[in-house]
Amino acid sequence: MFESSNLGDLPPVPFTLPIYRQEILRHILLGDYAAMTEAIHQMAALGYCDKIAWSNPIATGRSGEYLSIMTRRRGVGG
Repeated sequence: MFESSNLGDLPPVPFTLPIYRQEILRHILLGDYAAMTEAIHQMAALGYCDKIAWSNPIATGRSGEYLSIMTRRRGVGG
């Protein structure tokens, strides 16, 4: 029914996953909550990033100061 072949005699073909290199850039906003949210809205309106890309504001412990981080990745050809 099936023909036997001598595939067992051939060395296995190596398989490697493609390498995907990325450049990573982190933006850090530090300051007043209202100013921070306004800056995030402005960057989103310009199409630079989505609002949801930013971390939730974190209180720094200083009066009225917050921190938010956004990581942007970009594929690099090569």
